[in-house]
Amino acid sequence: MKFYICYDITEDKVRDKIVAYLESFAHRIQYSVFYCSLDEDQVTLVKKELQKITRNAENPLLLVIPVCKSCDKKTWMKGIPLESEDSFIIA
Repeated sequence: MKFYICYDITEDKVRDKIVAYLESFAHRIQYSVFYCSLDEDQVTLVKKELQKITRNAENPLLLVIPVCKSCDKKTWMKGIPLESEDSFIIA
């Protein structure tokens, strides 16, 4: 399944760790928005790792948003993402 993973982290050190972790398997769309394909076990591990990385952060916001195949086909984007993937629709 496809997922959008988003964050809002104020601490530079924690944010840098989140970015490095997400860049290891996801495509960066915007500075704090990533897109990836994960199975159920993988998404569980990702959520645990994100919680681990942000455990000492002040007011971290993490979003992991599943995107079903039907919704993925309807996704619309205007502009050029920071990283691209063949399945993105850029108009």
